Amino acid sequence: MVANGTPHEPAPLVILPPTVSAPVDLMGERIAQFDWGRTSLGPLPRWPASLRVAVDMMHLSPFPCAVVWGADLCVVHNDGYRALRAFAPDALGMPFDTLWGEVWPAVGPWVFKALEGRSSFVEDPPLRIECGENSEPLWCAFGYAPLRDELGSVAGFLHTVIETTASVEAHRHWREQAQGFERQIEHHVAEREQIWQLSRDAMMTVTPELNLHDANPAWYRILGWTEQQVLNLPVLELVHPADRVGVQVAVSGLLQYSDAEQIETRLRHCDGHYHWFRWSARFDGNLLTVVGRDITEDREEAARQSEALMRNSERMEVVGQLAGGMGHEMNNLLSGIGGSLELLQRRFQEGRLERVEAYVEVARDSVQRAMELTHRLLAFSRHQPLAPKPLDFNRQLRLSEPLLRRTLGAEMCLHWQLDVAPWAVNLDVPQLENALINLCANAREACLERGNVTIRSVNKRLTAGFPDEHGLPPGDYVALHVEDDGHGMAAADIARAFEPFFTSKPIGRGAGLGLSMVYGFVGQSGGYVWIESTVNQGTTVSMLFPRCHDPVPELPPLPAFSQCKAQGERLLLVDDEHNLRAVMREYLTERGFDVTDVGDANSALERFRHEGPFDLVITDIGLPGGFSGRQVAKAMRMQMPQQKILFITGYADQPVEAQFLEQPGTALMNKPFPLAGLVDQALRMLEG
Repeated sequence: MVANGTPHEPAPLVILPPTVSAPVDLMGERIAQFDWGRTSLGPLPRWPASLRVAVDMMHLSPFPCAVVWGADLCVVHNDGYRALRAFAPDALGMPFDTLWGEVWPAVGPWVFKALEGRSSFVEDPPLRIECGENSEPLWCAFGYAPLRDELGSVAGFLHTVIETTASVEAHRHWREQAQGFERQIEHHVAEREQIWQLSRDAMMTVTPELNLHDANPAWYRILGWTEQQVLNLPVLELVHPADRVGVQVAVSGLLQYSDAEQIETRLRHCDGHYHWFRWSARFDGNLLTVVGRDITEDREEAARQSEALMRNSERMEVVGQLAGGMGHEMNNLLSGIGGSLELLQRRFQEGRLERVEAYVEVARDSVQRAMELTHRLLAFSRHQPLAPKPLDFNRQLRLSEPLLRRTLGAEMCLHWQLDVAPWAVNLDVPQLENALINLCANAREACLERGNVTIRSVNKRLTAGFPDEHGLPPGDYVALHVEDDGHGMAAADIARAFEPFFTSKPIGRGAGLGLSMVYGFVGQSGGYVWIESTVNQGTTVSMLFPRCHDPVPELPPLPAFSQCKAQGERLLLVDDEHNLRAVMREYLTERGFDVTDVGDANSALERFRHEGPFDLVITDIGLPGGFSGRQVAKAMRMQMPQQKILFITGYADQPVEAQFLEQPGTALMNKPFPLAGLVDQALRMLEG
């Protein structure tokens, strides 16, 4: 600040680890010794590099300035800035809006602009600043320059104070210096390394404590760091926050059980953005050797293709048609449920019990149809978590026959031409049945409800990629063909048949979801699907599924819900849907469990730490707050590896990995489900 017409000498560099050693001045020592753990910035050694660079540069400033950082606008200032607030000697760590409370109405709007990423220098009108009881008021101009973190997001701003009581020329000189200094700060925070050369694989060696021991040139070229920056650095500091738990769990499994499964995770580039890698690792007893393939471009290309699909110009119109059809169907189902409940209530009030079972059956039937509707929509969205298992293909197709005959109707003939000994496949049974139902429904429409449908299975060995080198790799597959003798399809319709919402039917006769769901299911199962058709001669939809070499389990008995009761086993129930959680808690309690229920991930982990142990944790996958049920489960198993986990979900952005579900004491149930089925599943897991 300019207290007597001359500026203070530049302050020496603040010592913030791991900067190079330098003489420590009073303000630098005060910052280093301040208890930052009491603030939202956390302990000083854990400050991000962007914050430390900003504070170092601020401390070099010859005029009063402060770094304001974080959601609560925590202040870190230099000596000149401290003199402006003589009445607040403990201004370090104070919220900015508290420190400048008397002028906040004038300052606040510019603060919000800085947090939106816009720089400002406010000199007209200047602000009148009271520095202390024995000091003359000063007229000052304020500068606000946004500061960005490693991700490129605005995390705070640089607040610069310039006294404007001097001459116009002096004022202009200070303003130019301030603006130049702000540009210098922005340059240091946002500076990016030169584009690295292309590389095949990144390799690094890591200690069991997850410190980087060494890395090959490809690793440095891809991520842009120098050896001096990252040598012995904890690798988790470079891992994306959302992936850190998964990395810790994978490393723990590798060290304890030599489990060398591949994982996909993100590492931070030196300029802040992240690269996706598919990692494989081995442990030689001393160091972890990790090899990663950069798959960033593959993921970005998939995202671009997905966005292009969603930009279909006709999507909104068809979505409206689908919403109307969904609303109509749901209204019918809810009317059946509501009417049945109303009649039940009337009968109970009148003390009459006749036809009560009929009303209950109507309501249950409507609920079952609603469940099937939601499962089909989730299958289309490809967010329905799959639970594949080895199948005897012929046996499973035969078990589906009653369902398919109901779909086809009385006047359609269903013929079977199944391979004598088809290879086993690894498929999700409900989704396979859903695909067959959609194909049979389309066949019935094509045959005008009178015709023939033939289902054929045959083993197929591919000696080359199919249909080309970018498709299925050579190997053993099982082909499934669904053929009808209907009116067939034109070539133009075949080309678009798998597009979401495309239909050649009249408006109101279909939303174009069926073949899209089939396409999604086959793709998720590692297979390939195509259509062959001739107008007026019929259509064949063919699917190839990879052969499964795992043994096929015996056919399980039909599910029957038991009436067994628990013996007071302790359950932790985690679900953010309050009404559903209350119903599940009441039913589980009636069946003999001791239930603790919470609605979010943080509460679940707190209860687990302080009120455990629990015999079983039942958790939804989709939880609020950016911390999913799968991450909750991994965190719990880091504390208690044998903890039993039952996942429940109706929609999952990040489905539970197959290898995670295969771990002992883990199961998955898709919503909606019968409460009795939930209890039976819990009892089975507790008995295991």
